Amino acid sequence: MQEHSIKAIRGNHEDKFLRYYYHEQRFLTQGIANPMQLSAKEQEIYKTLDKEDFVFLQSLPLFLQFNALTVIHGGILPSTNLAKLDKKSAAQVMRVRYLDVHGRFVALDDADPHIHFWWSELYDGRYRYVVYGHQPFLYPRVDRWSFGIDTGAVYGNRLTAIVFADAKTPFCYELFYVPSQTYAKKSKPWIVSDL
Repeated sequence: MQEHSIKAIRGNHEDKFLRYYYHEQRFLTQGIANPMQLSAKEQEIYKTLDKEDFVFLQSLPLFLQFNALTVIHGGILPSTNLAKLDKKSAAQVMRVRYLDVHGRFVALDDADPHIHFWWSELYDGRYRYVVYGHQPFLYPRVDRWSFGIDTGAVYGNRLTAIVFADAKTPFCYELFYVPSQTYAKKSKPWIVSDL
């Protein structure tokens, strides 16, 4: 990745493997049982990872900033201060989708699109334009201050990239799409066509 100047951020899936790894290490050193469980597929993936992989995952930042652009996995809550992310805030910026009327995080299982807000609807632009993933959409979601580019590649829809002509003024951009195979199935409806 360094050879090609590729940058990455940590999302909820990378974070899950890291947390599982640390619980496993704690079990080995202190005998404290791992409270987490991985699916059979996740166990297969976990077994292919070595210590170097976990060092890499740990090194991934939770967000990147380029002039007028912020890249983050999930989103930004009204209370988020990217300069001072505590453990709870870090977990939320990787996982947020919906907010309540007061701008507080709503867990996915508790979310109701009829009474809760998509985080970008309440986002005030204080970190300029945000490019995010985490929630698959049928097509990229473009809001006043954000671009949601997860279009469900893992579920067989397509992979989307956004390319900006200039990170200082991200008004001129181009979207690129690549068709995808299905790598995973979701038990709940995964794609959001319109929020």
